[in-house]
Amino acid sequence: MNQPFILSGSISVKSKNGSFIGSYSLRNGFNESFQVKDVFGREVILIRPGISSEIFDGLDERFIEIYQLFEDWNSFSSILLATDDSEMFKSKLNLSITYKGYQSLKSFSIPKTISAIGNDYELTFTIKNLEIS
Repeated sequence: MNQPFILSGSISVKSKNGSFIGSYSLRNGFNESFQVKDVFGREVILIRPGISSEIFDGLDERFIEIYQLFEDWNSFSSILLATDDSEMFKSKLNLSITYKGYQSLKSFSIPKTISAIGNDYELTFTIKNLEIS
């Protein structure tokens, strides 16, 4: 997509250290960010492209490896939208990515559910809304 957009939906994280269920919002374009909230609506993490590594001091250990997914911002949004073949990105982080079901939102065909499985975790994203700015 060559225009700003917001993806939102639910996210679950399973790791050897525990699990997490919440919601996310990915803003891509002018004011880029990835925000995750817990089931009570409290912000758990807010990531912006180019953010310094100081964020690691405030992160729970189970989120540090997951944070690495967002370091390559363009690849991350491409993975969620299933728009590019990002084999180099997946192999760099040793990821397996699968898509389940597709839906038509705003005349785009995008995945319903994306699973990213790493060495010690599994992330599952469900896309519920796409807003184009």
